[in-house]
Amino acid sequence: MMKNNTQNGCLYQILLSHGESLEMNRDAKTAIILLLQGIFYKSDNEKAFYELLYNSYSAVSEYFETIGLELVIEENDGYAYLKNRVFEEGEEALPKLIKSRELSYKVSLLCVVLRRKIAEFEVQSEHERAVIGKEDIKGALELFLGTTFNELKMQKEIESTIKKVEDLGFLKKLKTVEEAYEIKPSIKAFVNASWLDDLDKKLQEYKEAKVWS
Repeated sequence: MMKNNTQNGCLYQILLSHGESLEMNRDAKTAIILLLQGIFYKSDNEKAFYELLYNSYSAVSEYFETIGLELVIEENDGYAYLKNRVFEEGEEALPKLIKSRELSYKVSLLCVVLRRKIAEFEVQSEHERAVIGKEDIKGALELFLGTTFNELKMQKEIESTIKKVEDLGFLKKLKTVEEAYEIKPSIKAFVNASWLDDLDKKLQEYKEAKVWS
């Protein structure tokens, strides 16, 4: 199953109190808070804060390294996030501030499906955003569910799964297109190459297992 990283809320106080000693301005503090809340995008009404991070990457990176975090900016896709720093041999490692938690089987499955869709989009489409309809999502998931005597329950499970992936930040409901979602490029960083190397095998295992807990 996939793991997702979640930030510890106490980091707000740690970083912001440290920020006071560095005489950080309000915009810098806001950028830090956005990072601690999770992935944030250049295009999501936060362009100024994204550019602040981009232009001050070295200083901000050093700022987070002191507490064992690494700032990642994906310039091509326009988003930034934090992850635990990998300590070199001989360094004194710090406790991990970003905890990993297991995702359910169905959420993991949908993430893999979306990762494949965005890979296909990048090869085949000239549009800027990868968009997928709710019915397409349902159809992809139903391939791995098989037949059921309780169609209503299955549909509710699919709706719940979509909502959970939205909450993770990998899907964003479109306001201009009914029943459609943008697949956010950050999913590429979290469903990594090792998943894709053996994608067909993984999906077949999911289908045969039919575990939706």
